[in-house]
Amino acid sequence: MTPKKLLGILFLLALATFITSGDTFEFLPPSMREASVTTREFLISLWPQWLKPQDWDAEREKDIEQLGQ
Repeated sequence: MTPKKLLGILFLLALATFITSGDTFEFLPPSMREASVTTREFLISLWPQWLKPQDWDAEREKDIEQLGQ
């Protein structure tokens, strides 16, 4: 691997670490911790609706209640 590729990979790993857990690093200033949370919320909002976790039990409970009526 060339040094340029290695630095690129290390940068991406550092960026991913900051986005996923930057708000838990107490040594960072509060503005940087808030930036980590804001970035994470933005990236999560980009996921399509069908990929987001759903509460299947709640739907089943509604169906069971409708059957009981």
